[in-house]
Amino acid sequence: MDTGRVVPDLRDEVGRASCDKAAPWPIPILLKASPSAGGRSKDCRGGIPLPHVLAKQQKDGATPNIETTATGWRPGPRCENYPRDASLVIVVKTGATEVHSKLPTLLLTYLSCVPPENLLFFSDMAGTVGNFAIHDSLDTATWARTHKNPDFDLYHKQQEIKGLGQDMGSIRNEGKAESAWRLDKYKNLYTAQKAWDMAPGRDWYMYIDADTYISWTNLFHWLATYDASQPLYLGSQIDVGDPPFAHGGSGYMISKPAMELLVGSDREKLAKQYDKNATTACCGDQEIAKVLFKKGLRLKNVRPVINGEKLKRFNFGPDLWCTPVVTMHHIGSEEVQEMWDFESHRNSTKEPLLAEELYYTMISSLMGIPRRDDWDNLSPNEQIRPEPLFKPAFVGNFFVNDSTKSYNTCHRACEEDQTCLQFLYYKNTCKLDTAFKLGSPAYPWKEKGEEIRVQSGWMVDRIKDFVTQNSPCKGPNWDPDS
Repeated sequence: MDTGRVVPDLRDEVGRASCDKAAPWPIPILLKASPSAGGRSKDCRGGIPLPHVLAKQQKDGATPNIETTATGWRPGPRCENYPRDASLVIVVKTGATEVHSKLPTLLLTYLSCVPPENLLFFSDMAGTVGNFAIHDSLDTATWARTHKNPDFDLYHKQQEIKGLGQDMGSIRNEGKAESAWRLDKYKNLYTAQKAWDMAPGRDWYMYIDADTYISWTNLFHWLATYDASQPLYLGSQIDVGDPPFAHGGSGYMISKPAMELLVGSDREKLAKQYDKNATTACCGDQEIAKVLFKKGLRLKNVRPVINGEKLKRFNFGPDLWCTPVVTMHHIGSEEVQEMWDFESHRNSTKEPLLAEELYYTMISSLMGIPRRDDWDNLSPNEQIRPEPLFKPAFVGNFFVNDSTKSYNTCHRACEEDQTCLQFLYYKNTCKLDTAFKLGSPAYPWKEKGEEIRVQSGWMVDRIKDFVTQNSPCKGPNWDPDS
């Protein structure tokens, strides 16, 4: 007998009174077969709501989740590293102007491993992507809307466009990036509140953006190093204001006890209470940290395990080599597919994926060239001194301002610094770096009629020496502070 997950036959469920008690925002758990029910369970909590149930939920203000499909959910074919019993909710925050351009790729790749009852999407407008409900984070906001907050202009514009039967593409390119950013900061606390209401009591809640990538292999190895029964708030620390907060795009983890602190006893009033604070906050991520801080919990910085860069911007080197990387950010659809394909076909899919392996397999073949013109390798440490420089600083055997004269003098500055692994030069600017990364094209631009070009260089022999001396890794370095 087939004992796998099946979808109940709606015809068998007509008239089932207990379905009228379905909770708001139902999370459909696909049902297991039951001999006593003719091969189908009678547990209403996990079934597909009947039409009269949906109508009641909508009348009561609930947003039905329509994630269940006609054939039942199955994990994707490459999901062997996602534990079936994982007590983890993935909460994806996005925006109406990008939801259809970003989410489909995620759903076809790594999110295909997540059971629907543990996968939630939130935006600034309700909708659907395929069979998945997109919940409006802001439909219960009051203060910001009643006080005619200009930060909500985009929210109202989107509702207007939707009411006219148009799609969000009509406003995507109208310079709405700044407006979307201002609106976005109001979402986080509402999202946390609703995530708890929709999927309460899980061990972990992971919050990501629609341009975040998660390595399941590394995530579950990493979570095994923590005690989920303790209040934990883990992420990549941003030191803007006080207290420090976790960068949302990199992803952050909140354990069950921490979620109870965040939205538990006062979750119905909490987000509304902080609406006013958000008007002057830099971002919604900061508001999460403020609430937890006031309740006695500070962020634990776990960068670079939780990481805010894409692979081509990784700071390979002493601080990122034997480290497993759980997340990447600012990653496009093609890059998501590339990472998903790579992880799915590794020789050792059960072993942690270290930065070392990522470099060897995906980057090193592109790093053998000592120089690239019209290229930005993202070297950060600027050596420039604006001219006229009355008293040039003396460093080693060269003047700092000399390094800014040309590509060659910048190269010499890097050579003189034994810790320098790469450098970058453009007009009167020389930057050095103690890490090495690939970077990306930098197209020429003009300043006062003069064409400016960026040139990047790498100390290829030093990089080879570093790789040789530090490989193979003896094991994963899960703790950035160790």
